[in-house]
Amino acid sequence: MRKIANSLSAAGISRIQPAQFVLLVMAALVLSLTLLTLITNSLLIASSVCFCVAVQLVDTFQNKIKAESFKANSQWPKYLDSIHSAAWAGASLEQAILDSVSFAPPKLAWALLEFEKDLSAGVAFTQSLDNLKARLANPVADRFVEITRLASASGGRGYLNALRNQSLQLRLENATWTEIQVKQNWILGTAKLAVLAPWLVLVLLSLRPETAIAFQTEVGIAVLVIGLVASLLAFRLVKALGALPERVRTLGV
Repeated sequence: MRKIANSLSAAGISRIQPAQFVLLVMAALVLSLTLLTLITNSLLIASSVCFCVAVQLVDTFQNKIKAESFKANSQWPKYLDSIHSAAWAGASLEQAILDSVSFAPPKLAWALLEFEKDLSAGVAFTQSLDNLKARLANPVADRFVEITRLASASGGRGYLNALRNQSLQLRLENATWTEIQVKQNWILGTAKLAVLAPWLVLVLLSLRPETAIAFQTEVGIAVLVIGLVASLLAFRLVKALGALPERVRTLGV
């Protein structure tokens, strides 16, 4: 349940409890299987179609998690600009970071609050930065932490320019990633529809009684199994060929 809760939180679904989510998924599967069985008059065909749809829904959920992560990264420039403004006004590094929490990505605000607690408890600034880096576990956050660490060690010299440069760089990166993802989503969506289309045609053909009878024979079952395996392999191939590289935590250690 903890893993499901983490996945729901990462996907931006906070109104549904893990137990409720599991019950909803099970109810949807049972309802879909029952409805398709009534339409096709074949439990094998209904099960195969439900399995294909379930695989694609799981992939959609995973894409939702990635989209939320990208959304959080796209909010970093605003946070960096806020820190820049506070530091330009004369605030210390620690105070500028804490005063700008309201501009931080909402999903990362909790880690910044823990950072404030560390400082209040007397933890050294460098150790507090290490703790913040471990909690966020994000390549964008890694760069920010290391820039702040270097600025602290050098008395704050060059910190404003470094923040401005990181903010500009992130905006350019996010714009590029957005353009790539729009094109990728269109291509992958078309490919997924192509994988699912034969099964939708099979459901339509199953409206005729002889179709259900044909797939109850040994040859029909073999064709169904081969088709299911081929569809899943094609789906995995589409995912592998269309996968985008993720940001690497080069400063994660």
